[in-house]
Parts: sequence; structure tokens; C-alpha cells
Amino acid sequence: MNTKKIKMSLSLVVMSTLTPFTFAKDILTSTPVTYMISQQLMQGTGIETTYLPPKRYGIERVANWFANQGQEQVIEAGKSATVAITLGAIWHQDPTYVYARQGNIRLIEIDASQAISPRAQGVAVLTLDKGKTSKYAWLNSVNLIRMASIVGEDLQKIYPEHQEAIEKNHQGLMLKMRELINQQQEAIFDMEMNSVILLDESLEDFASGNQLFVAGRQFKPELEWSEADKHSLKAQFEQDKTLRIVTSRRPSNMLKALVSPHRILQVDSIDRMGSKSIKIEKPLARWRL
Repeated sequence: MNTKKIKMSLSLVVMSTLTPFTFAKDILTSTPVTYMISQQLMQGTGIETTYLPPKRYGIERVANWFANQGQEQVIEAGKSATVAITLGAIWHQDPTYVYARQGNIRLIEIDASQAISPRAQGVAVLTLDKGKTSKYAWLNSVNLIRMASIVGEDLQKIYPEHQEAIEKNHQGLMLKMRELINQQQEAIFDMEMNSVILLDESLEDFASGNQLFVAGRQFKPELEWSEADKHSLKAQFEQDKTLRIVTSRRPSNMLKALVSPHRILQVDSIDRMGSKSIKIEKPLARWRL
């Protein structure tokens, strides 16, 4: 074999060896907040972010979908992906990386809730009853800013060719998030909201982030409320004119009969993509009050 043919053969061997190591372009994730952050940071780069679960599935149902009907789809998506963005530190059951990695052993995980570095920053973790960790950290606007910073720093290292664009997008997102904090504070002030009763456990982070005093919690579905529950709730609102209700669901006629509608605040828990989705031009619309 002559020298030219030897060189050509060696080149083919090297190419076949390196091919599996080349990075794909896609980013995978499974929560609206991580999708929003990734989508905003990667604008103008050509890098696409894929939201894996069905839009109608809330965060409590996602793990089951991954383990059953979604498993094959996620493994296939993992084959052409570079990054999986998770909330692993606060949502220990986040299945995104575990399943997508089955399609690509070299997949990189970015945990938006806890940076993986020597001086790691993380979100403010809220511990609920029985030691359970709240996974709804994105309802605290300060956490939202921290999550964007964690993801942004890692994405710049993974895609150095897009570092300038990612940093510019990050600064723009920070501005929008600061405007969001101002809007939320103004809405809370206008409602003269000091103490609240929460109707959903998912709103603990919202109350904590906005420094609201939680005077009570009623997490049972309304259909399970006893007459005593209804009487107690009505009495509390008659006695304390500064008390407000915070719920993630549309106020029912029964609730409005017990509590004046102007004392009820509905907050989107953003636990699923749903029909509202996340609009690229107004990424924080669902966080506004």
C-alpha cells in the first residue's frame, strides 16, 4: 500500500472514531420555567430547546409519563441532544436527564436549581411539612433570577461560540425579571395584601418570595370542604379585613360566595405548559399578577 492510501485509511479511521463525539444542537427540558429560560438565552443562536412532556401534563404527572408512554420518545430525543436542563436539586424525581441519557451517554446536565461548581449558587430551598422540598421555586422571582444565571453561565461554557449572544440575552432577561418583581410588588400593594390563606401547596414559594404572612392553609379540594371548613373560612375573613386568599385555580362560585372576589388573588403555578404555553416575545407573562 502506498503512502497516500495509508494516510487516507488513517483519516477514515479517525473520522469514524470522532463522529459519535460531535455535539448535537438541541437542549431538552421538562418544565415551563427551564424551557422559558433556555429559549430566551439561546435566541439568535440557532440552538433549539425541546419541551419533552405533553403540554397538558402537570409536573406531578411527568415522571409517570417518562417511565411509560414517553420513554421511547425521550430516549430518541436524547440521541440528537447536547444538554438536558433539570431541577434535580429541588425536584429529585426530575426524569429528564435520567431518561434522555439512555439515548446519549455524553449528554450534559445543567441543574437550574443548583450550580455544579466549587462555589455553587442555588435557589432558596423551601422545606414543607414532613421535610418535603417545594419544587415550585420559580414562583419566587428572586429564585427565577438565580436560575437564569445558573443556566446562562453553563450554556456559555458549552457553546463558547455563542457566548456573546447568550450574555446579551441574559442581560435582557434580567431586565424583564426586575420589571416582573416591580409589577408583582405593585399588585400586592394595590390589594393591601399582608396576610394570606393559601389554597394550594404550590403557592408556598410565592408567599415566601413576596414576604407574605401565611395565616392559614386549606389544601383540601373544595369538594371535600365540610360545612365547618366553610364557616371557619368565612368567619376569618369577616374578622380580619386585611386577609386575602391566594389560589392557583379559577375561583369557584362557592369560594366567591364565602369571600369577596376582590380579596381573592389567582396565581398561575406554571406547573405545566398547557394551552397558554410560553410566548417568546412575552416570556414572563404567566408570572405577572
